[in-house]
Amino acid sequence: MDLNVWQRRRQPPPPEFADESRILAEGQKDGERNIPEMGSYTPAPFEQALISNGEQGVQQIYKVASARISRLRPVVESYQRQLDEVEHRLRPLTEAYKARSAEVGRDAAIVFPPIFHWALILFLAVGEFPLNTVVFRLFGEAEYLTYVMASTLAIIIPLIGVFIGVHVRHSIPKKVGNLLIGILTPAVVGATLYAVSLLRNTYIVSQFSGTGQVSTEGNQMAYALFALNALVFFGAAVGSYFAHDPDEKLDGFHHALRGLDRKRNAVRKKLYGTGTRLNSEIEQAKSQIDGIRALTNQRVQLYRQTNIRHRRLLPPPSFRKAAEFPPLQWWPTVSLTSNQNGRT
Repeated sequence: MDLNVWQRRRQPPPPEFADESRILAEGQKDGERNIPEMGSYTPAPFEQALISNGEQGVQQIYKVASARISRLRPVVESYQRQLDEVEHRLRPLTEAYKARSAEVGRDAAIVFPPIFHWALILFLAVGEFPLNTVVFRLFGEAEYLTYVMASTLAIIIPLIGVFIGVHVRHSIPKKVGNLLIGILTPAVVGATLYAVSLLRNTYIVSQFSGTGQVSTEGNQMAYALFALNALVFFGAAVGSYFAHDPDEKLDGFHHALRGLDRKRNAVRKKLYGTGTRLNSEIEQAKSQIDGIRALTNQRVQLYRQTNIRHRRLLPPPSFRKAAEFPPLQWWPTVSLTSNQNGRT
């Protein structure tokens, strides 16, 4: 390795411009020379250099923080616009819901929570798929066609049940609908249990027959598959029936309000998270800048005190003023406090 390179690496780093020993030395030197003059209102050159040196670090922090804040600000404003739009749509819906609720004399009565309702529909669709797969494999078509046909029925049957359940809930009186559900439920469940018993017996017979294969001939198998599909359809219809209010208008307003409220909460959560990050960046930058300026002010005071101790004349008026720093255009923070209208 070259000797000069090795010596440069071995040398200690150069002392900081605002090193305490240098401040003391410059303060003593300027004090002995009565710099600044006794009547001067202008800071001494070294004091200005101290402030300029501190402001270099301030500008670096300010630049980095401005870049981060400029990336977060549009995101916050976008979420705020989305929240304003949702709340603008919520106001007329809320008034319409209150008006309709006053007309019918009650709030919306939802027996089956929507989240459990759609979970039931999904469960029924998943259970319907393998049942239909077994049936369509009997046609001997290609495997992908079997899956297409089975998945089509697995989706269509529960969805039709949903629409039928809503239609029944809104089109017939509540007492008649409850009576109809009360009669059909045990009938469908009983028919399904009977179908399952037929399938079980068919399986047992096939095991004792020695072939090990389930016979698919006869009306019993057709009836069993029909009963199982009917149970899926009826389950979706009943779930949908109890997941809606009997009054169509009140039910529509209720579900629209719930949907917009979920959307508003989701936007609020995103706005709060991004706004908190933005405010954190602002506060962190301000704290760092305040720390640098406080350190610069301490160095200026150390220089002035040293200068005064070695002066033969009275200190200048500039020493009675606090150190002046260039003004900065601070970034506005985001208000994350919700008011009565729900605005964030």
